[in-house]
Amino acid sequence: LNFSCGCSPGGRSLTCPTCLAFLVPLAVFLTGSDRIPIYGMSSLRIIIQSTPNGEQYLPVAHTCYNLLDLPKYSSKEILSARLVQAIDHYEGFSLA
Repeated sequence: LNFSCGCSPGGRSLTCPTCLAFLVPLAVFLTGSDRIPIYGMSSLRIIIQSTPNGEQYLPVAHTCYNLLDLPKYSSKEILSARLVQAIDHYEGFSLA
């Protein structure tokens, strides 16, 4: 993912608006919740597992288990595009 703010991939900042614009929707996509866990973010364990699906498939989040199924993509650009597409089309749970 390309951050125009200059933050490094391993050092995104929670005070940077550009980083937050991506990290908050990513957390909601992975956990199904827009709330911080009761024991804080350090208690959140995300598992990423590779799947043999082709490049046409999007990543899948299993929110009850904080598990992300990530197909093997041939490039970072395809990974970025598919992940952003999955996050943008995430609808979440509706209890209304």
